[in-house]
Amino acid sequence: MKPLTVLQKYKARKTGLALGGGGALGLAHVGVLKALETYDISPSVVSGNSAGALVGGLYVSGKSVRELIDLSGELGTNMLDKIRMPLKGGLIKSRRIHETLLDILGEKRIEDCDIPFYTATVDLNSGKSYYIHRGRMADAIFASICVPGVFQPFEANGLRLVDGGVRDTIPLRALKPHKLRLRIGVGILKASLNNEFPEYLDISPGKEGEEENASPGGILKVLSRSMSLMSTQSAFREINASKPDLAIYIDLGQKMRVWQFDRHETAIKTGYEQARKQLKAFFGK
Repeated sequence: MKPLTVLQKYKARKTGLALGGGGALGLAHVGVLKALETYDISPSVVSGNSAGALVGGLYVSGKSVRELIDLSGELGTNMLDKIRMPLKGGLIKSRRIHETLLDILGEKRIEDCDIPFYTATVDLNSGKSYYIHRGRMADAIFASICVPGVFQPFEANGLRLVDGGVRDTIPLRALKPHKLRLRIGVGILKASLNNEFPEYLDISPGKEGEEENASPGGILKVLSRSMSLMSTQSAFREINASKPDLAIYIDLGQKMRVWQFDRHETAIKTGYEQARKQLKAFFGK
């Protein structure tokens, strides 16, 4: 079959898009959406976790890719000005981030969007996973970006909701109720995994590498690095378990960190370029 015929065949199919988390790195999803546009592919249903919920939620709410690029710049410039240290519940008080989402989205509700949308979240009390599919979009996105221990949980209907990445990094299972011919999962790789199987280690005093590998850092850096490793491993696990028709991996591990929202241009550019290459490999054109 000729490449063009393959591409036309997929264009005619209903496409589901699942966007994984990634903090500031998740702005790469904007670049992925831009790359999909070059193939004239528009998702008919979208699910997202954390940063994927942010980008996906804004997209299904009617924001164009051009508008998302501009919004990424605004969020990148102002994000660190919107966080404050709370007394309890999390390292960062995220009320002002919630207010920013409300400023952008107002009272827009998920069920009023033309494209079905799901945000992944977890109830911190019961550990149960949820896909939010109704309610204010700003609230749904906010619940999905509340990283446990970093942001205070979002409370709704007696639940304390946090980042869905605790159990569902790339919410491909949210797409199951829909009859789709093409399912795309997008994973943001936040750290390079150098060994698939653990190596053996001698920690006796004086062994080589003892001091070389030590790197001081504040609690946010330690948390960030730990979550990066867990999230990257989880992304591979979710893709392998759900087996989407197309898995797109965006590797930003060496280019920026999860809190560097001011590097939005790097995230979007990398997302676009890497997604284009993988789409070309998939479609053969």
